[in-house]
Amino acid sequence: MLLINRFIKLIEDHAESLSLKWVEEVRTNSLTSGYSKLSRKELHDNVFDRFRRLGTWVASQENIDKDIAMDFCRMGEEKACSEIKSSEMVYALILERDMLFTYVKEQGIITEGIDLNRAIQFGEQLNFFYDKAIYFALVGYEKASCKTAGDGGENEFQKTMEGFKRWFIRE
Repeated sequence: MLLINRFIKLIEDHAESLSLKWVEEVRTNSLTSGYSKLSRKELHDNVFDRFRRLGTWVASQENIDKDIAMDFCRMGEEKACSEIKSSEMVYALILERDMLFTYVKEQGIITEGIDLNRAIQFGEQLNFFYDKAIYFALVGYEKASCKTAGDGGENEFQKTMEGFKRWFIRE
């Protein structure tokens, strides 16, 4: 099993404890204070689902980017409707990403120089995924909070997807 796959499996296998830790962090961090208005169960269930699906999302599979975009657009819309500030939403996703990478580093799997290389690759994949997640969460947030008469709904979403095709495809 490739080391990167072991990192992902480690996160997926420990999704429960990582979710509980993240929920506590976003509910008590002064930069994400709006999250204290949301139920622990709602927060837990959402982040738990992301952690359990991380392998599918981080792996470079065709046609998964639209699913990621749709999921995070929906998340952004939900946060806007919950009156969570966009800055809090973005910071919560940054905390999530950083918590995952720190967790992997602390597990003692990285023991050799080649392992460090793989850890850096994993960090790059994680960053790339969370960059997309943050962008589309903001797109969804704006869609919910900035309704305009000219909003094209699905057409606007498709236009956004087309505009970022080159960003999605990494070689």
